[in-house]
Amino acid sequence: MAIHIQYQNQELTVNFEELPQNTNTAFLFGLPQITPRPLCTGMGKCGRCKIKYLSPAPELTPFEKIILSQEEQEKNIRLACKHPLKDNIHIAMFDDLQQNATKVSLHLPENFEGQTAVLFIDLGTTSIDFEVRNEQKLFTQGKILNPQMFAGADVMARLYYEHFTEKQKPSRLQTVLLEYFKNIIVQLEKSALLIQKIYLAANPSMAALFLGANTKGLREAPYYLENKGNAEYRFDKMPPVFIPPQMSAFIGADACAGLAYILQTYPHLENFLLADLGTNGEFIYYHKGQVCGASVPLGPALEGVGMRCGSAVHGEGENIILSFALNPFGLSFACKGKAKFICGAAYLYLLNILLSTKCISRQGLFQNNRSELSPLGKKILTNFKEINTEKRLYVTDDLYLCAEDIENILKVKAAFSSAIELFLEKHPLDAIFLSGSLSSHIPLDILENLGFLPKNSKAKTKIIGNSSLKGLFSYYTDKNLIEKVEKLSEQADIIDLTNQNEYNTLYISNMHF
Repeated sequence: MAIHIQYQNQELTVNFEELPQNTNTAFLFGLPQITPRPLCTGMGKCGRCKIKYLSPAPELTPFEKIILSQEEQEKNIRLACKHPLKDNIHIAMFDDLQQNATKVSLHLPENFEGQTAVLFIDLGTTSIDFEVRNEQKLFTQGKILNPQMFAGADVMARLYYEHFTEKQKPSRLQTVLLEYFKNIIVQLEKSALLIQKIYLAANPSMAALFLGANTKGLREAPYYLENKGNAEYRFDKMPPVFIPPQMSAFIGADACAGLAYILQTYPHLENFLLADLGTNGEFIYYHKGQVCGASVPLGPALEGVGMRCGSAVHGEGENIILSFALNPFGLSFACKGKAKFICGAAYLYLLNILLSTKCISRQGLFQNNRSELSPLGKKILTNFKEINTEKRLYVTDDLYLCAEDIENILKVKAAFSSAIELFLEKHPLDAIFLSGSLSSHIPLDILENLGFLPKNSKAKTKIIGNSSLKGLFSYYTDKNLIEKVEKLSEQADIIDLTNQNEYNTLYISNMHF
C-alpha cells in the first residue's frame, strides 16, 4: 500500500504494510518528511490540513462547502481531516504559514565561556516555553508551538493517535520533542554554555508522551496516574531530565509547580485557589496545609487554536493580532507585521468590545436590530457579512469572527467560571491566583466582564502568568519545596467536577457572558 505526495518540490512515496484503520488523511501531516504544523484535531476549523487531490477527489462534505472557497472547491482542494486515508491516492500538500512556528533559533552571544546553567521547560499542550538560567542570570528564553500539534490540539487526540495510530516505538510524538530539546542543547553548547540539568513540567499526558510511557490510565476511565513524578530520566545526548511531583491524572507537574511558586512567594497565605487558565483548567485549593484538586477540560480555544482565524502566540508574535481596541472610527488592533491570525487574548478583547457596544448579546448572538445600536456599534457591524449561510464579522479583509468562534469561547468560559464558583461557595479564600500565559495578557476587568471571574472578585485575584516556569525555578532554588509539594500531592483530595450535578447545572446556567 502506498500514498503519493507532492510536497516542497519533492515527489514522496510513502509505503505502509497496513493502513491505520479509521484514520483520516490528516494522518499524513505527522510523517517525518512533513514539517509539523498546528492542527485542530479534525474539527475542520483551522484549515491547515488542506490538500489538493491529484487523483480523483472525494465528494465535498457539507462543512467543506462552507469553509472552502468556490475556487478551492473547483481545484479539488479538500480538508484532509474530513476524508479517510486510502491506498494509492495522489495528493499535493502545501506549505503552512505557521510551520516554522515549531522551530527554535536562539539568538546567543558567541561565547558564554563555559558558564553552567539549567534548562527549564514548560511543556504545554499548545506551546512550549523555556528559560535557560542559573540563580544569578537569565541567559535566554523562548516559546514555540508544540510540534506534536500535527496529531491534534488536545491531549485526548494525541493519546488516541499514540495508541491507535502509531505503530513504531519511539513514537513520532516522543521523537519530535526529543529532537526539539536536543536542538536547544546543541545551540547552547555552540555558545559554550553548559547545561547541567533539565527541569521539565507538563500535564500528565504530555509528560507520558514525552517519556514514551504507558498511557492507559490517562486515555480511558477509570483514570489514574501511574507516574507521580519527582524522578529523573536520562536520554541519549541530553542532560538528566527531572520531572517534579504530579498530583492526579489531570493535575500534573505544571500545576504543582505553580503551587510551589505560590508557597515560596506568599508563605503567610492560609487559604488560596490556584486556577490555571489553559487547554485544561486545573484548580488547586490550599487551606492550612491541606490541598484539594480538580480539573475541567477547556480545549485550546483560549490559545487561539481551533478558532477559524486563530493562532497561539509563538516567537515574537509576528503577523498575529495580539489585542483589539475601540476608537472613534470603530475597531483597531495591535499586530507586528501584516495580520494573518488572531490570538486567544485578542478574541477576548474583541468580544469585550462587542459586548460593550451591544454588537453581540450576553448570549453571544450577533445583534439583528441595528436601530438599537449606537453609532459606534453600527460602524463596527458595517463589516458584518453572511458567507455561505455563516454569520461573520470581518476585522480585516481576510480575518473574521464567526458565530461558531463565539460559541467555542462561551463553552470555555462556562466550564472555567462554574469551577471557580463552586470553590468560592464552599471554601474561604484570601486570594485567587490566575495562571497561564493567556491570563498575563488580559486585564482583570475584561475577565470579569466576560464572566470568567465572578463579579467583585478581581480585588482578591492576582495574575501570576506562567507559574509553571516560575515554580520550576522555585524548586531549583529551594529543594525542600519538592518534598513539601510531593506530600501535599499524595494527601490531596481530588474532586471530579464533571460528574457532579451541581457543576453541570452551573455549566448550563453559565452559558452566557
